Amino acid sequence: MMRYFLALLFCLSFFFNQALLSQNKSDLEQKKQQLASDIKNIELLIDKSTNKKRELLTNVENLRFKIKLQQDLIININNQLNLIVEEIKMKNIELNSLLSKQKKIKEDYAAMALKSYKHKSNINKIMFVFSATNFTQAYKRLQYYKQYIKYKDRQIKEIKLTALLIDEVLGTLELQKEVKQSLVLENQIIKTTLDNENLIQENIIKEIKKDEKRYSNQIRAKQKQSLAIEKKIEKIIAEATAKANNKLPDFKLTEEAKLISKKFNENKGKLPWPVEKGLVILRYGRQPHPIVKTTTIQSNGVRILTSDNQEVRSIFDGMVYSIIVSKNGSHAVLIQHGNFFSVYKNLSEIFVKKGDILSTKQAIGKLVKNKSSGQTILNFSIFNNGATENPSSWIYKL
Repeated sequence: MMRYFLALLFCLSFFFNQALLSQNKSDLEQKKQQLASDIKNIELLIDKSTNKKRELLTNVENLRFKIKLQQDLIININNQLNLIVEEIKMKNIELNSLLSKQKKIKEDYAAMALKSYKHKSNINKIMFVFSATNFTQAYKRLQYYKQYIKYKDRQIKEIKLTALLIDEVLGTLELQKEVKQSLVLENQIIKTTLDNENLIQENIIKEIKKDEKRYSNQIRAKQKQSLAIEKKIEKIIAEATAKANNKLPDFKLTEEAKLISKKFNENKGKLPWPVEKGLVILRYGRQPHPIVKTTTIQSNGVRILTSDNQEVRSIFDGMVYSIIVSKNGSHAVLIQHGNFFSVYKNLSEIFVKKGDILSTKQAIGKLVKNKSSGQTILNFSIFNNGATENPSSWIYKL
């Protein structure tokens, strides 16, 4: 019983580990495909840039981001390799167990066959049955022979089944070794590409540093333009928040708005992306510029790089509170979710109007495409009671 229990425990542990490895492998493969797709999108943006000199800063940022994705891809492949090695190890354990079992079954069958050979005569079997002292003993001897034949058949079947299982494990091991070799080769190719691109990046950064002041001025000019619309948005949201908190006597949140606010808060970390597919190229908060180190970036939200013609969508049920048009012709849409606001900037085309009631994932517009860089970028923010919050805390896997 103890041996049976230990064998059962081993089998359960083995199959549990196999299931866990399979799940991890599937997750890693899915992430690998996503990284490969993201790298391809970045490559397209770099290739589509019509003014390489003018967009030098943007292109080096794209290249830097691509390098980061490739580094993540290398880590992903290494993790897959570790899982393959673990799978091979477990399959070898399974193989050794099956070989031991096969050896034991064959030894038992050989011993049984030898014994059967010594008593192979049908006369001996008949004499053995009829030499019984009474009918009951004769019946038992006859049943013994029947059980003996059944056991012999079972042994043959088990030998064949074990042989099939061994062949299956050997086939799986061979396939795993091929996958391992393929991943190793893929890693080597990516590393070679990465070395080349690191060298290209270093050369571009050297070129930028030759005229760092001009590039710093470019960044500050863009920040100034962005800051103007940020202040306008903050003012609108501050006024709306004051109304919602009953600081203004002529306004208060309706019961429906309060319910939306409650549900919005309950879905923290589970809200959908404001675009179907995209890459976060700038995170929330104050940070040094990745290339021009003398310049600091203040990000009140995130920048999401998307492909052409993607629609921007509302992250939750709400109402279009305001639509702002900036000097460069791009639009910003402010959606109220009770005490919360989501803000979508850099839109070229608007599908909604002020006061519209929206549902989760409803399309609100399309993004402006930069003619020289080929980029379409969504600037996205979340406000809670008038203060900005990190969208990564609210949006699922941002």
